[in-house]
Amino acid sequence: MNEAMVMSLAPLLMFSLFGILFGIGNYFLAKRIGANRLIWVLLSIIPIVNFLFMYYVIYKTVYAILDRLNNR
Repeated sequence: MNEAMVMSLAPLLMFSLFGILFGIGNYFLAKRIGANRLIWVLLSIIPIVNFLFMYYVIYKTVYAILDRLNNR
């Protein structure tokens, strides 16, 4: 492996690591919200899709919190 190839793979490895960490967190979040855990983990791991999926996760979490506050 030459140095240019290693330098081009470094960002991909970093995004993959963050994707795996987000996948673990989203697994437990989906479990509490009642969403499909496997789909949330897979969408969290895919490098470009996870960026867009995080917006969905944020809004879904906010709506779940607001629903629980309205039930009090």
